Amino acid sequence: MKNNLRLLMAQKHINITQLSGATGISRNTIASIYHEKTTRMDIKTITVICNYFECTPNDLIVIPKEVV
Repeated sequence: MKNNLRLLMAQKHINITQLSGATGISRNTIASIYHEKTTRMDIKTITVICNYFECTPNDLIVIPKEVV
C-alpha cells in the first residue's frame, strides 16, 4: 500500500523508533508501513498516525489511479 509516512516523518525529523514510542504503535508495524510492505492498515493505526502528524487519512494514504 502506497503511503506518505516516510514524508511525514522526514518533515518532523523523526525515525521509526521515535514514532513508535510517541504513538504506542509497534516498531514492526510502523516499519512495515514505512517500507510499504503492508497491504492494509487498521483504522486505529491510521487514526493514531494522523493524530500524531495532525493530518487526514488522505495525507497519509496514496491510492493509485489504476486501483480506482
